[in-house]
Amino acid sequence: MMNDIWTLADLLGITGEHSAMPEQNIGGLPIETPKEFDWDKRQDPIRFTKMFRFSEESKFNAFVMDLLELQSETSHHGRITLQYPQVKVEVWTHSLNDVTEVDVEWGMKVDDIYGDHQ
Repeated sequence: MMNDIWTLADLLGITGEHSAMPEQNIGGLPIETPKEFDWDKRQDPIRFTKMFRFSEESKFNAFVMDLLELQSETSHHGRITLQYPQVKVEVWTHSLNDVTEVDVEWGMKVDDIYGDHQ
């Protein structure tokens, strides 16, 4: 049996001249999360999750719109569950079924957006 060694580029399906992309551009595994990152880590798939609560429907709506804009700008998409007065956000790198530094950075941006609407 052959012992194959897989790179992150292999797992992501990156080929050609981009196959030698440094891991920090994508986010290496395993990752260390900063202490200020207070999202919960769940399994199946491995993901970060956080619940955001709102006292006013206008703030809830504005947060959702900004969250959708973030997804569009970053081309990184979370699972968003809406049920006023709360929004549940889950994020992971789907191609790896795991969390990466990209997910942590994205989650921190979501926290910033939430702070803007409180």
